[in-house]
Amino acid sequence: MNIYSVFPFIATIAYIPLLVTALSSRPWQRRNTLFVIFLISAIIWSLTDYFARSNFFPEHGLVLFRIVILAFAFMAVQFHCFTSSFFAPGQGRWLPFAYICLGIMMILVGLGYVPRDIEIIGERHYPDYGIGIIAIVVPLITLVVRNLYVFVKRLKTLDNLILYNQIITLILGICVVTAFSVLAIIPSISVYPISHFGSLINAFILSYAVIRHQLVDIKIVLRRSVAWATLVVIGCASYWVLLYILHSVLDFDLSLTATTAATAVAIAIATFVYRLRSSLFFLISRGIQGQIYNYRQELTYFANTIHNVFTLKAQGGNLLSLIAKSVSCKRVCLLFPETGSNDFTTQLAEPAEKANPLSGLTIKENHPIIEYLNREQKPLTRESLSILPEFRSLWEQEKEVISRNEIELFMPLISREKLIAILALSKRQHGRYSLEDLNLLEDVTNIVAVSMEKEYLREQLRAREEELSLLNRSIAIITSKLDIQEIFDSFIAEIKKLIQIHWASILLVEGEELRVIAVSSKIDPKFKVQDRLALKGTFTEWVINHQKPLIEPDLQQNTTTTIGDYHRKQGIRYVACLPLFAEGKVMGSLMITSLKPNAISQRYIKILDHLSSQISIAVKNSQLYAKVEEQARVDQVTGLLNRRSLDEMITSEIGRHSRYGGIFSLIILDLDSFKLFNDSYGHPAGDKLLKQVGNTLKKTIRTADQAFRYGGDEFAILLPQTGIEAAQQVAERVRTQISKKVNARDIQLTASLGLSTWPVDSISADEIIMTADAALYYAKHNGGNQCQCASEKTLPEHVSLSPAIHDDSSGSLSSIYALAATVDARNPYTSHRSKKVIEYSLALADALNLGSLEKNRLECCAMLHDIGKIGISNEILNKHDKLTDEEWDVVRTHPQLGAAIINQSHQLAPCVDGILYHHEEYDGGGYPKGLKGEEIPLEARILAIADAFAELTSDRPDAAAFTPDRALEEIRLGAGTKFDPHLVEVFRSVTKSAIPVPQKRRR
Repeated sequence: MNIYSVFPFIATIAYIPLLVTALSSRPWQRRNTLFVIFLISAIIWSLTDYFARSNFFPEHGLVLFRIVILAFAFMAVQFHCFTSSFFAPGQGRWLPFAYICLGIMMILVGLGYVPRDIEIIGERHYPDYGIGIIAIVVPLITLVVRNLYVFVKRLKTLDNLILYNQIITLILGICVVTAFSVLAIIPSISVYPISHFGSLINAFILSYAVIRHQLVDIKIVLRRSVAWATLVVIGCASYWVLLYILHSVLDFDLSLTATTAATAVAIAIATFVYRLRSSLFFLISRGIQGQIYNYRQELTYFANTIHNVFTLKAQGGNLLSLIAKSVSCKRVCLLFPETGSNDFTTQLAEPAEKANPLSGLTIKENHPIIEYLNREQKPLTRESLSILPEFRSLWEQEKEVISRNEIELFMPLISREKLIAILALSKRQHGRYSLEDLNLLEDVTNIVAVSMEKEYLREQLRAREEELSLLNRSIAIITSKLDIQEIFDSFIAEIKKLIQIHWASILLVEGEELRVIAVSSKIDPKFKVQDRLALKGTFTEWVINHQKPLIEPDLQQNTTTTIGDYHRKQGIRYVACLPLFAEGKVMGSLMITSLKPNAISQRYIKILDHLSSQISIAVKNSQLYAKVEEQARVDQVTGLLNRRSLDEMITSEIGRHSRYGGIFSLIILDLDSFKLFNDSYGHPAGDKLLKQVGNTLKKTIRTADQAFRYGGDEFAILLPQTGIEAAQQVAERVRTQISKKVNARDIQLTASLGLSTWPVDSISADEIIMTADAALYYAKHNGGNQCQCASEKTLPEHVSLSPAIHDDSSGSLSSIYALAATVDARNPYTSHRSKKVIEYSLALADALNLGSLEKNRLECCAMLHDIGKIGISNEILNKHDKLTDEEWDVVRTHPQLGAAIINQSHQLAPCVDGILYHHEEYDGGGYPKGLKGEEIPLEARILAIADAFAELTSDRPDAAAFTPDRALEEIRLGAGTKFDPHLVEVFRSVTKSAIPVPQKRRR
């Protein structure tokens, strides 16, 4: 080996690590194949020139040199094949031209035109290329110009920094190889192997490109291996060449021992410098980048240890926070594919706040950005969106989303050759993203992709389990009940555990209208149950026409229907309308709304769509149940409610009137000549007649009243909040209308009516029916075609006195005492006044030395003295303002009503006078009879004083409680006018000693 063969030898060694690395890399791609072929051709060229210049076969020098020329031409063509693989798609690579030129070169060399001769003088070789060298140089220069033209043109529009740097590297390599190859054919320089010096430089450039810019797809370990191997080989070879040159120039002794020692020292110095380089690089980087350098170190460390974090939220939250700090971006988010639709939606965002616009970012499955990232598996910049042809089809609205959110970069997270997530970054705080930023982000995303995919799949599995659990619970709720509102409330309660719903309803189609049959709302409901809406222009109409769900993700941006504007004005942002199918047709819709846009993901929409079919079944079952229930409550002949409904409504009215006050009446009606009509014309005609009577009753009674078919030819009318006088007017109107309007052919049809009032004539439901029935019997017994009341005579509104027409029982007595407790409980100011009246009355009775029988009767009167207030409404009873004259008339009826209730029990009959007259005044100015002096029963006079004292010492709606002394003074002032003067003196004497007067309460 001589000095002229050293460079070909070093070039051969420099290409070997690249070849080994390329052969070891997987997966194998076409570009890898072209790269390997080029490396082999470069090694063959350098190796043949090494043999030619080493004078191993001096007799075959010309043949070897021709082989060198052929190897060079083959290497040059293969270098073109490899570099042209980086051309843009559709750009002509001129491969046929290149191989045709190679064939021509082989012919010229084979025929001896190139080179014509070679002269070897010692270690030097002087080739004579001849005129034929032009046939080799011109085609190769043409390929070089073609490559440079295409690459320079592409660089002007290229924004992919990685590809940009790859092409720059290739341009540099082409220029170096071309320049040194052209120099090699100059006669004065051709003696030196200068072309291999260019090949050696090209090997360095390619090694750098493979390691730094991923010129070909080589794994990181192999990249590092080729880097170290190349550095060692090149360093040692360069060092030995330097020693050889110094040996030749300075003519000093160069032994094997000295060479080995010098090499060892050089390696030690190189290692020291390398270690010093790391520390120096750290200090310089820290000094230039400042705190960002620390953030980048933390980001790298976190990426390498992310497998120790076991939730996607923790992984993504820490990752995004460090990325935002490391590259100084304003906002960053992670998008994952949504189950069911595969649309990429934001799962995590930094800053983690609702105001971050990236929090609601969604990219559709078929969006060009998704297709590009999935196909190219490399970063996508905002500039690419405006340059690359495949993004020209983007809608203006889609471009506006990217522009509004200031998104500058999309980084794909690739796992198992599949796009599993997208990292979207907005603008930097200052400047643009550098190549260093892109390399950092790419390294980090490559490391974290697998771990994040595992956690994402694990969370998807947990979500799927929750969905199945929701489906099972919802189906169980839907199939376990028949009341649709109860079903809907329970169903929505389950749905709200996973979805934020503010208002939901079920609407049924009835002709050209919609009827609301169920509502669940956290806000003021827009519609109520049984409301009716016009079908036209609604979401349900759209669902009926299209036979599929309608989703309005954000009403503020767009709406499909006219009613969407109404919902938007009410603050609704999101609407999902799902069809309810029955027998293949849309019977209605399930409406779900939210105040938040994009409130329900596609995954939950599919669940709701599935559940809507179950709801359809529940609605149908509910309708069937309601129909059967209605048939069980409605008389099929007359269309009126039946006896069962009457019993239920009377019980309900008793409870309602007990809680809120007032009285109600019941009329029972019997057709006088119906049996004769039935016998004369038959049952079908009789049914038609009964239907006429039912229609007449509906038209005659008031809106608040309710008519019933009681049985046979008997009917009933329930009149809420109606006293005896008003009930008699209704009864007379009904009797008259039946006689006039009902067509009974040649038979004069009349009706007899019995009327009973609660609680005047009876207390319980059975009793009020019995008293009305008894009154009806009395009307028929007196000749029929008349109305009779259960009371003996008519009293003012709300009141009638009558003896009990049924047997006394413990049940009636219990009902009376229960009514008294109800009256006490209705007035918060007098809830304990009855006990006080009892206490004060008995103290006065003891002072008067009354017997035990009188005391028992007085105690009973005191307990029940205000029972008549059951007929006074809460509005009057608890009114804070001054009562009107009409309201006072109502209040003054309560003694008579109380006496009428008490009179229903024989055991309580002795208490009637005490209760009826306890508001009479000593001078005759009281009510209801205006009795005076001793005409007023003793029990009533005692109750008047005890009741007045109890009222004065209690807080009232219009005044605070009096002190005991002031209350006694008020009683004294009323002696002789309101109260019995003798009883007043006795009461005053015993009050301070015997009666524990309550203290005034703090208001």
